[in-house]
Amino acid sequence: MSINYDHCLHPDFTENLLTYLQDGTSVNVVSEIAEADRFVIDIQGCDLPNSHVLVVNMRTCRGDYHQFLLDLWQQFHQKPLNESPDLFDLLSDLEQSEQQFIIVLNHLDAMNEIDVDAKFNQGFYERLNSLKNYRHVALLIMTKDRYDKMLFNIEGEFKTSKLDIQQVEDLPPLTMDETRNELAHRHPKLSEVHFSHIMQLAANDYALLDYLSHQLKKSSQSWKDMSSFILQLKNWHKQYKQQAKPQIGNRIKKFVDAVNKIIAILKINKLLNIVFSDWPIVLIEKLSELFKKRKD
Repeated sequence: MSINYDHCLHPDFTENLLTYLQDGTSVNVVSEIAEADRFVIDIQGCDLPNSHVLVVNMRTCRGDYHQFLLDLWQQFHQKPLNESPDLFDLLSDLEQSEQQFIIVLNHLDAMNEIDVDAKFNQGFYERLNSLKNYRHVALLIMTKDRYDKMLFNIEGEFKTSKLDIQQVEDLPPLTMDETRNELAHRHPKLSEVHFSHIMQLAANDYALLDYLSHQLKKSSQSWKDMSSFILQLKNWHKQYKQQAKPQIGNRIKKFVDAVNKIIAILKINKLLNIVFSDWPIVLIEKLSELFKKRKD
């Protein structure tokens, strides 16, 4: 049975990657957030023979280990469960099934945030490593940076994990043909001339391409007037760049989180107090208070 990859943003890359996964090889795909989300959707859309894709978004589950387990369990059994299953038992159930499973942990970068549930301990990562010995279960992790270059919040300490991923792949930049095919799929009524103007703005930038495409979908215009079309594209591009600028509250939050991580990693709270008196701690507290007020 041949698998159709026409819906995929990167058809050739997706086909090659699924070959690894169906052979039981664990893979780390490195990609920006928007394209990572699309890549996961593309994999879910592939009609894999006798295979199932189980996806967990670690950005939403990092603070709740119980929810992580429930997400996996419910996708496997197709029914709700109130009590928390055991990860070892759940993975064993998958292995003993006659089907093939691909576990996708999307946004694994979230495991370096300060609010990670302590139950995501070294034992958790060792359980993931054990999948290399399974015949029917493969692991795919999606990250912005290579997994072996990351620090993970493991029981309150930021350190490298014992994850051992067999294959690391960078999601390739969009080719011109892939971009054109994506536009033709999303907007079959637009001409090649329309596509060329979109591609001039969004070359190799899937997030921008996706944004412009959504704006076109929402518009009711036919875009027969090319000058109006070009002007509108430029306006949407400006809006996109404006939305992409980090707000002051986000910058403060990122700064405070970064300082907290540094303190947790180096464990120099007392040293800061001794060498630099109290001003760094006071600064952090004031910034935290300011962020909370803006949030409220």
